[in-house]
Amino acid sequence: MAKDTLNKTAEAEEAQAEGLDSRRFKRRSVLWPAKIRVGKHELSCQIWNLSLGGARVRVDLPLQDGVEIELVMTGRGEIPATVAWAKGELLGVAFNVGPDVIKRMFEDRLHVLGLSEDD
Repeated sequence: MAKDTLNKTAEAEEAQAEGLDSRRFKRRSVLWPAKIRVGKHELSCQIWNLSLGGARVRVDLPLQDGVEIELVMTGRGEIPATVAWAKGELLGVAFNVGPDVIKRMFEDRLHVLGLSEDD
């Protein structure tokens, strides 16, 4: 699964370089505290943007592309994810669950986040 995620990310970066936005889901800027769990270790982080398929996260320790993580949000739960790209302290993470799972986690905020079907 991580290899597919990396291939999709590479395709998206290439499309973005050509001025195209090939993202499957809308993104919304946020600034939320969270934690990244890698094995038994937890790192504090900030979520900078969110979509139904992934997030951009700032974390103090660099992680490698392809690392399996859990994005832990107080009051929302844990999302299994894979590091799709890493640039310094910024990470792009691809969620390893479908958009319906993310919608359920944020069902009380879908419209505010611009993630509802109506937006």
